[in-house]
Amino acid sequence: MDDSHTTENKGKNDEVDLDEILPIIGEFGRYQKLLLWLVCLPACIPCGFGAFNQLFMSDVPPYWCSEPQLSNFTADQRRQIYEESNVTQIKNGCMRYAINWTEILESSDVFQGENLGRLTNESWPLEKCNSWEYDTSLVQSSIVIDYDLVCERDIYPTVGLAALNLGGPIGVYFFGVLNDRIGRRKSYFLCLATLIVGSLLTASAMNFWWWAVSRVIVGLTIPAVYQIPFIISLELVGPNYRSFITVMTCMFYTLGLVLLSGVTYYVRNWVYLAVVTSTPFAAYFVYWWFLPESPRWLLAKGRLEEALKILETLARVNGTVLPETFKQKLKQKMMMQRTLSEEKRLKEGPGVLALCRTPNMRLKTILITFNWFANDMVYIGLSYYGPSLGQNQYLSFLLSSVVEVPSCLVCWLLMDRWGRRWPLCLAMTLSGISCIITVTLPSGKKYKPITC
Repeated sequence: MDDSHTTENKGKNDEVDLDEILPIIGEFGRYQKLLLWLVCLPACIPCGFGAFNQLFMSDVPPYWCSEPQLSNFTADQRRQIYEESNVTQIKNGCMRYAINWTEILESSDVFQGENLGRLTNESWPLEKCNSWEYDTSLVQSSIVIDYDLVCERDIYPTVGLAALNLGGPIGVYFFGVLNDRIGRRKSYFLCLATLIVGSLLTASAMNFWWWAVSRVIVGLTIPAVYQIPFIISLELVGPNYRSFITVMTCMFYTLGLVLLSGVTYYVRNWVYLAVVTSTPFAAYFVYWWFLPESPRWLLAKGRLEEALKILETLARVNGTVLPETFKQKLKQKMMMQRTLSEEKRLKEGPGVLALCRTPNMRLKTILITFNWFANDMVYIGLSYYGPSLGQNQYLSFLLSSVVEVPSCLVCWLLMDRWGRRWPLCLAMTLSGISCIITVTLPSGKKYKPITC
């Protein structure tokens, strides 16, 4: 009995707990601050670009049926035929009058610049449109314009959003596994490369289905390209600063959305937008020489010498000294390599099934998963609908993004004071009530939107 207790206590004493060392060498010293502000937080920005640039790629401008017989008239005159019609099928731009416009014009006294809408007759026969004209005064080019995704094909932009979000769960699992197998650092750069390649494939798409597949590739990196630097940041700081790190990563993600609203305002061609919102992040590969591997991951994988070098650098930059007792523990482990229990754990790994092994873990996994689904559906839904609020989609998207900043700050204050569970319950309750209230609001034009 005594021998077993002695062995157990010895094992506990030999364990390397980074949370015990960080307060000594610096929970959030100069090393962490430089790494956080110059590397990890900026690394979160691409996620917002990749997740929401598609909203502007699939802009739906005003459109109407193409009328080759009226090519001598201006686009505005041809548009009047559809805007001023009382026939619903004509007004929505999906049907056109099956008539010979040349004969109508010859029998009418119509001169250049006159309103063509006055010539129409609601009794004229109708036929489906097979080509369209678009108002490109605000949107120079979008997939809707290039691929004619209107009328019977108007569901296709939504299919594109579904394709993007299909990649998300797959990518989270895939890059999550890579995170644990090859490390945080390599996983991030592989994820970033996938985002850039997917975006370039998007820009070179020759048809809708090519474009949709490329969006699945981009979706693989959403939100993994944000989560990996977030994890690195969390694992480099002490427990007292993790709430702050969580809020800061959210703020930089929001910064990406704010920057996106500015980029989309000036770049209104979807091909250029796909390139401009991805290729500049290739500069982040410079971080390869500055972003260290997570010392926690290195310790967990038994790569103790590498972990020791990073921790010694961390202590030196922070102006502190790594305790000799900690060094001795690591050196002893290097001599012993790995204990049998560690070797078994590294080979087998906890795996996904570990989340469901006990009733307590199953319950927590189900609750957290349900919570994520609920939050994700509402957040994505509101974010996708944001640009359609008001008359200026760029301003609307900017405002819907900026509103996340105060919410992040409030979360920070609440988490530090009340923990995690009660702020979560409060936020979910208030959000649910707000969503229900919006459903009960009257529709129509009684309430005019705020526009710039």
